[in-house]
Amino acid sequence: MIKFFRKIRLKLLSENKFSKYLIYAIGEIVLVVIGILIALQINNWNEKEKLKAEEIKFLINFKQSLNTDIEFNNFRFEKYALTKESITFLINYIEQDLQYQDTLKYHFGRITQTWTPKINTEVFEALKSKDLNLISNDELRDKLISYYSWSSNVLDSQINKYVQRIEDANIPIFSTRFNALWNGNYEKYRVTENFDDLQLEMIPNNFNELKKDKQFMYFLRSLKNQFYWEVEVSQNDINKRINHLIKSIDTELEIRKE
Repeated sequence: MIKFFRKIRLKLLSENKFSKYLIYAIGEIVLVVIGILIALQINNWNEKEKLKAEEIKFLINFKQSLNTDIEFNNFRFEKYALTKESITFLINYIEQDLQYQDTLKYHFGRITQTWTPKINTEVFEALKSKDLNLISNDELRDKLISYYSWSSNVLDSQINKYVQRIEDANIPIFSTRFNALWNGNYEKYRVTENFDDLQLEMIPNNFNELKKDKQFMYFLRSLKNQFYWEVEVSQNDINKRINHLIKSIDTELEIRKE
């Protein structure tokens, strides 16, 4: 097309038809400009499509990662629910001044079990290394930043306080009242690699004395309270946050795929 206009322009110039030559010259320039604009528009469209595809990939990866977080945290909470059950059982059992039974060693062992939170941050770190603005929805981007900031600071701090309380009780509480800490059937667990097969046990040195031990009872009651505030509350909070975030991601995926 440009060659066609150029031939006409040269012919007009040779015929001294300058005004028409000027019109065709301008037409040629306009065509070039239009061609450049179309090329830029196509390039911009391709770039937007590429960014859109990358955003969708990140959103899908976030959803998968969050679902994995829920699965692990539900598993962890099931184990902690058994811990809470044993704490409550032991308090009631001791308060009723009942005689020692061999199964009590498993309840004593269970109160020492701890499960640290596991939040997968790989996808978020990958997004940060690229560009957080790849998530085009400002509100969703802020939710993601808030969730991962909360999980790495507040959640870790809450659960770790509870874990630390158990570890700190080893010398002043457990070592003087029980035969051993974290004694269990590890051989079976090594074979099956199933946490349901793992049973920790602690045998009291003197159960009758333990029933009169005010310091130990104070520890058990405090542990129950701390469990509620630092494990149960945070667990309920994290599942609510994750489910809310997954819904927001699903909504955004529907929009992005249109």
